This record gives sequence, structure tokens and C-alpha cells, in this order.
Amino acid sequence: MNRLLLVEDEIMVRTVTREVFEEGGFEVVEAGTGDEAIRLLDHLDQVDILVTDVRMPGRCDGVDVVHHARFRFPQIPVIVATGYAANIRERLKPFSPEAVLIEKPYRLDRLAALARHLSGENERGIKPRDFT
Repeated sequence: MNRLLLVEDEIMVRTVTREVFEEGGFEVVEAGTGDEAIRLLDHLDQVDILVTDVRMPGRCDGVDVVHHARFRFPQIPVIVATGYAANIRERLKPFSPEAVLIEKPYRLDRLAALARHLSGENERGIKPRDFT
């Protein structure tokens, strides 16, 4: 079972998203802030995919979480969700492999399919660009 780290500050969004991912076969570890996600990353021995919001309360935002996740797990697939994509694309450019940016609002079924694809459980040849 793939372990997914879900980082989202809106509790209702996080709860529903977690349920969709769990129904899709993921073991979900969740964090409500970037700071909490970074603490979790420091203690988890395995994370197979990261799904993070960008804007969150606290010192660290979602891009900071991506930096930390890639330091710990260099090839981890990353999905970054945001309602404010203006400068986020530039901040995500240095990452290799590329982080996938999705804009809010998004459909949960498509987000789950993208996560399965990126974590190696490809569905019918779906490509990340099919979701953005």
C-alpha cells in the first residue's frame, strides 16, 4: 500500500480528500500545516507521494514542504494544489522530477487518479497533463 502525505489546512477539505485517497488504496498521513508536515517528514521512514496545498498558516508553505520532502525522498512524486497559481509555477520550476500543479477547485476523483498514476498505479495511460 502506498503511503501518501496529505497537507491541507482546511479540515473539511482534508477530511473528504483523505477519505477519497483511502478508498483509492492509499495509507494517508495528514498534516494541517506546512510546519507539521515537515516534522512528520523528519520522522517517517517512507512516503510514496506528497499532496500539498500551498497557502497554509505557520512558518512554512507548501513549496517549503516540497523542498523538505525532496531532500528526504529525492524522487517522491508531488502534487501541489493552489487557488493562487501566479508565482507558484516559478517556485516549482527547479524541482526534478517536476512537481504537478493543480488549481483549485479540483475534482477529487481526478486528484485520486493522478495520485495513483504518479505513485506507479497507472490508470489506462493517464498522463499528469491530463489533470492540469
